Order: sequence, then structure tokens, then C-alpha cells
Amino acid sequence: MPSDIELLGRLLLATVLGGAVGVERELADQPAGLRTHILLTVGACLFTIISAYGFGGVGDPSRLAAQIVTGIGFLGGGAIVRHGLTVRGVTTAASIWATAAIGVAVGAGRYLLATGGTVLVVATLVGLRALRDRLQRWSVSREEFVLSTRAGFDVEQIAELARREKVAIRGLEREESDGGGRVVLVAKLPARYRPERLIDGLTRLDGVREVDWER
Repeated sequence: MPSDIELLGRLLLATVLGGAVGVERELADQPAGLRTHILLTVGACLFTIISAYGFGGVGDPSRLAAQIVTGIGFLGGGAIVRHGLTVRGVTTAASIWATAAIGVAVGAGRYLLATGGTVLVVATLVGLRALRDRLQRWSVSREEFVLSTRAGFDVEQIAELARREKVAIRGLEREESDGGGRVVLVAKLPARYRPERLIDGLTRLDGVREVDWER
């Protein structure tokens, strides 16, 4: 059975590896950031250690690992939210799930596996973002735009602009108030179509005050 010093070292390693993933999520301004990912890895690691060594070596760590996977599913589901007409937080939920697995690997003493998993997770979150952006330039993309409008704004102008630009409207949600309104537009852009071009066209519409691009 490992000494308490070695087990404490596992918790410290879990803190570092979970923090590495959490830093990326923090920089991306996601709801589950540094503290959440550290707590996940430390908790998963501690549960695994207790299951393996806390009962005189008679526990079954595999049973607890299965329960951790189930429990993390509820936490990851809380990171997925509906924002306007789109769903956000799926990547963060996946990172939560992967981070828990890293914690279990550290708790089981598989340090190289846990470290390699962390490198792959961080590389996926950071490195593949640039590749994703490049691929989107050559493929159709689904984008969300939020328009701040004046009172009496005619949404038919958006439909006319979309027809001219060969942009497919996938969702249109409008909120009206006395002083103006808000329109959420979800559009499917053609391949190699720059979103800035549509933003410029939306800004020029009569009655539009401001256009935000929800990336």
C-alpha cells in the first residue's frame, strides 16, 4: 500500500493536471473554469484513492470509477445552457468529463497515462480551435447574430438581405419593448462566406442600432 506522502503527491499532481485544463477554459471565458476543473480532478482522485486503499485494500476501485462517471454526467449537464437559439457549453461539459477521468487515472497511480491524457485534452481545446476556424472558412457555418433595433423595426428586411446574400435563416426570435427591440438571428452561411459581410449588411438595415456576433 502506498504511503500517505505518495497519496498526497497524487492529489497534488491531480491539482496540477486539472488546473492545466481549467486554465484553458478560464481563458476561453467558460462558466466552468480553473477552480471547477481542479476540484473535479482532486475529488475524482480522492474517491479513487479511498476506494482502493481506504478500506484495507478490500475495496473495488472499478465500481467507484463507474459511479464517478455517472455523477460527472450530471455536473457536465449543468454546463450546457441554451443561449438564444443555440446551445452552448458542450465542449466545457466534455472537458469536465475528461478531467474527471484524469483524476481517476492519477488516483489509480497511472501517472504517465494521466499526464498524457492532460496533454491531449489541452491540445484538443487549444490547438484544434485554430484548425476549426480554418475549416469553417471552407465549409458552411452556423452563426448567431443579435440585433438591437428601434421600435417598429421590420424583420422582413432581414429575410430580403438573406435572400440577396444566399444565406439560409435557421432561426429568428424577436423581443419588442417601448424603446426598441432585440432580434436573435441564427443563419447558415455559405462556404467561404465571411460573417463580417453579413454583419455589415445587417448594420445598414433601417432601424438597426447595433449588431453583435455571438461566437
